[in-house]
Amino acid sequence: MTRRGPLLTLAAAAVLGLALLGVNMSKEEPAPAAATAPAASVVPPTAAPSPAAATGPAPASAPFPAKADYVGTITRAAGPPLTLAITVEDGAVTAYACDGAAVETWLQGRVIDDVAKLEGRNGARLEGRAGGGAVRGTLWIGDKSWEFTAPVVTGEAGLYAATDSGVRQSWIVDGSGGVTGVRRGADGATAPAGPLPTTATRIGGGDGVG
Repeated sequence: MTRRGPLLTLAAAAVLGLALLGVNMSKEEPAPAAATAPAASVVPPTAAPSPAAATGPAPASAPFPAKADYVGTITRAAGPPLTLAITVEDGAVTAYACDGAAVETWLQGRVIDDVAKLEGRNGARLEGRAGGGAVRGTLWIGDKSWEFTAPVVTGEAGLYAATDSGVRQSWIVDGSGGVTGVRRGADGATAPAGPLPTTATRIGGGDGVG
């Protein structure tokens, strides 16, 4: 994939991001249909790769930075893995998890006493703490829950969304440049998202290290 063009200016991205989140939070949970995950698009990597699985105790928690993006992968017992993006800006936190096929959920919340506490539709929840360059915590979707580690990412890695004629597409770019996304139609049906366009709006976009 060729390099993305320049990102929207901070002011424009902030306005569009808020508008898109209003749509995102009104159309949430996964459709039951399964689909084959799309081939990953590639953005030139601009962030450190995800660290190897921890072999010792987790680092002590620390305050969240004013602005930061985190992306991690959650392995599930059944179905493709979930990709999780978390973006923090001045204490407000947005998260998006999807499997690149049919499952997706948006969550929003705040950092309270150094703990990010988020909620989404149909009982989706997330709690996490920052420390050691990552957010570690638990994600709940329906009656399932998973522990996760989402390393901090910088550059073009992060969370993106676009809405056109009632169709919303959401993408997560990970620290290695891989892209995972889901398309949700006006009727609520989900499918793999198309290629990430240069016109997509970035949600958040911090370069902090937590």
